[in-house]
Amino acid sequence: MLLGDFICQRLIQLGTTHVFGLPGDYNMQLLDHIEDTKDLEWVGCANELNASYAADGYARTTARPAALVTTFGVGELSALNGIAGSFAEQLPVIHIVGMPKSQQQMSHLWVHHTLGGYLFDAYMKMSQHVSCDTAVIGWTKRDLQNAAPTIDRVLTSMVTTRRPVYLGIPVDLFDMDVPTEELERPIEAVREPYDRDALEYVVDVAVRHMEQSERPLVIVDGCVMRFGAVKVVYDFLKRTGLPVVVAPMGKSFFPEDDEQYLGVYVGTKSKPGVLEVARTRDMVLLLGSFMSDMNTGGFSYSTPTCHTMNVHHGSTDIGYSHYDKLGFFEVLPALADRLEGQREARLAHAREMAKIAHEPPAPTESFPTLVTHNYLWHRLGAFLRPGDHLIAEMGSSCFGAVDTVLPKDVHYHQQMLYGSIGWSVGALLGIAVGARVLNHGRVILFVGDGSLLLTMQEISTVIKLGLTPIIFVINNDGYEIERIIHGPERSYNNIAPIDHSLLLDFMGSSRSRRSLLDSYETGQIAKERDESHAHEPLPSRKRYHAVYTRDEFDALLNNAEFAEAKEIQLVELFCLRGDAPELLGRTVHSESN
Repeated sequence: MLLGDFICQRLIQLGTTHVFGLPGDYNMQLLDHIEDTKDLEWVGCANELNASYAADGYARTTARPAALVTTFGVGELSALNGIAGSFAEQLPVIHIVGMPKSQQQMSHLWVHHTLGGYLFDAYMKMSQHVSCDTAVIGWTKRDLQNAAPTIDRVLTSMVTTRRPVYLGIPVDLFDMDVPTEELERPIEAVREPYDRDALEYVVDVAVRHMEQSERPLVIVDGCVMRFGAVKVVYDFLKRTGLPVVVAPMGKSFFPEDDEQYLGVYVGTKSKPGVLEVARTRDMVLLLGSFMSDMNTGGFSYSTPTCHTMNVHHGSTDIGYSHYDKLGFFEVLPALADRLEGQREARLAHAREMAKIAHEPPAPTESFPTLVTHNYLWHRLGAFLRPGDHLIAEMGSSCFGAVDTVLPKDVHYHQQMLYGSIGWSVGALLGIAVGARVLNHGRVILFVGDGSLLLTMQEISTVIKLGLTPIIFVINNDGYEIERIIHGPERSYNNIAPIDHSLLLDFMGSSRSRRSLLDSYETGQIAKERDESHAHEPLPSRKRYHAVYTRDEFDALLNNAEFAEAKEIQLVELFCLRGDAPELLGRTVHSESN
C-alpha cells in the first residue's frame, strides 16, 4: 500500500469524510490519493487560514477528527492561527504538510518556501506550541521504516487529547510502500487504567460533600462536548435532579427546556435571576470547565475551593484534592448510583430555583421600532428548530446569543476562549459540511460587518458546494465590540463600507462567463477542463435581504420560504452604532472598573 493511501484509509477509519485545504506543489501527490479515495471528499478552500477554520468547524459539528492539508511554509503558516484556536478549544485536527523532497532537505538546498537551506524544521517547531504531537517523516532511514507507526502515533495522540497534531511528509514519499497490516490495528484513545478502590474513595468523598450541601449547583461547560460526555452528563443530572446552569461555552449541551435548567451562568455578569440563585449556592459541581476570562465573567466565580468539585475528562478535583485517571465516565455514573435516592428532594429544589432564575428582567427599550440587540437575540429563539446549527462570531454576536433560548437539539457554536475574529465564516463551511454529513438541520450564522471582511472569501466555497446557510450580517458601521471597549470616536474602529447586496453574486459567479474562450480550449486542454469540473455539485441559489426595522425582521423570520433555507441567504441587519448586547456591556463595564 502506498503511504498516501494509508493516510486516507486511516482518516476513513476515524470517521473523517472531508479533507480541507489548498493545493501546493509539495502536497499535490497526496491530493491525488485523496481525490481517488471513494469515501473521502476534498474541499478546496480560498486560503489556508479559512481552511483551518473550516476544519475547526467540522470537528465541532461532527465530534470526529478533522483533516487539513497545506503546503510547506507559506501555506502552513497561514493556517497556524486556526490551528492555535483548535488547540486552545480542544478540537481534534490533523494538519498534514507536504514538504520539499527528502533529498533536497538532506542536501540543505535553498528551495522555494524555505527560510534558508538549513531551516527545514523551523515551521514544525512553530507548530509544536499548538500541537499535542508532531512528526516529520523522511529525515532518516529509520523514519522511512517507521512511517506507518509514526502516523499512527500522532493520530492516537489526537484522539486521546482531542487536540491538533502536525505531520510533515516530503512530497516524494506519498507514493512510498508501507505495510498494509498496520491498518488492522485500530486507532483508539488511550485510557489509562484506574484503581477501583480509588474510584470508590473519590465517590465517597464526593457524596459527603453533596450530602452536606443544601443548595448545590451544577455548571455544565464546553469540555463535556469535546470529550463526548454529553450523554453521560445528561444521564447523571436526570438521575440526581440537581439544578443546572451552563457556562457560555457549554450552551446547548443541556436542554434549555428542561425543568432543572436555570440559565447561562457568567459569574457576576449573569442575568439577575441566575445571579441570585448562584449567590445562594453552598456547593458547585463543575463539569468540563473552561476557566477562561470571558467564559467565567472575568474570573468571577466566587465559591470557595473547599466547596467546589470539578470533574473533567481525565481527572477530578474535590476541594483541594486532585485525583488523576478518574473523570466523567468513571465518576459520574458511580456518583449517580449513590445520589439517586435524593432525586425528588433535589428536583423540588431545582424547580424552586428555576422560578427565581427565569424571572424576566424589566424591559429597557429605547428604540422600539428598530432591531436592537436586546430584541434580536430574544426573538431569534422562536425561529430556531431542533437540529439547527447556530454560529455566533466572536464579537457582539457571541455575547448576544447567550440570551437566546435554544430549542432542544439546537447546536450552538462560538469561539469564546481563543476569540479570533473572522473565525465564524471559515467555520461556517466546515459546520455546513458536517451538518450535511450528519443529516442535521439548517446552519445559521451571525457575524458583524467587520469580522466578515476578514474571511468572506470562503462564502465562494460554500456556494460552490451547493450549501444553503442563512448568513445574518450585523451592519453597525465597523468594529462595534471594539468601540464598546475603547475608542468609539476613533477612526481605527471604522471599516471600508461594503455593498453586501452584491456579495453573494460576486462570490458565486457562473463559469459561463468564460464561454467565449471555449472555442480556443480544444483537444487535451478541453478534456482536462471538463474532467476537472465533472463531479462538481450544482452551486447554491442565492438571495439577499435588507432589514432596517423590527417589523421587517419579524416578517422575514415568519416567511415560510425564507425559513426553509433552500438557498444561501444573506440578511443584512442595519443596527445602531452604540447598541450592544447587555452581557457585553456588563463585561466591559466590569473590566474597566
